[in-house]
Amino acid sequence: MCAKGLTALCLLSLCSVLILPDKLAAQTPPSSAVVMVEIQVRPGMAEAWVEEFEKNEVPAIREAIQKGDIITSFTYFEAPIVAQDVDFVLLFEAKSFSSLDVRRMPPHLAVLLRRLGPDQFMALQKQTGEWEQKVTVRILRSYKVQ
Repeated sequence: MCAKGLTALCLLSLCSVLILPDKLAAQTPPSSAVVMVEIQVRPGMAEAWVEEFEKNEVPAIREAIQKGDIITSFTYFEAPIVAQDVDFVLLFEAKSFSSLDVRRMPPHLAVLLRRLGPDQFMALQKQTGEWEQKVTVRILRSYKVQ
């Protein structure tokens, strides 16, 4: 009787491990590759920067997301307080880390170049290039917690 009880207990334990393996494994939220671009514009240029960004770069980013080749989602933030080290933060979720293996220009400029072509891109950069005082690009791993 003791042997039967021990056998039943072992069988029950084995079945619970086979049926519910995800409950026993450590649960790590899925992660994704994120490119964060921090932009500090020159004093007095924030409005012009936003206007140009929303007119030219946001449509190019939307097109890139629809194609889905590198960028899968995008969010941008504007600093509500003027005296901060950063005025805008752009967050690009990339398809995978492998899409970031090749050194590239920041995503917002890369999609704009693709959309406008080299000549128009260079003309726009010549016009707006002095607006940005500092641009920092960081590669991060994002975890979505639900």
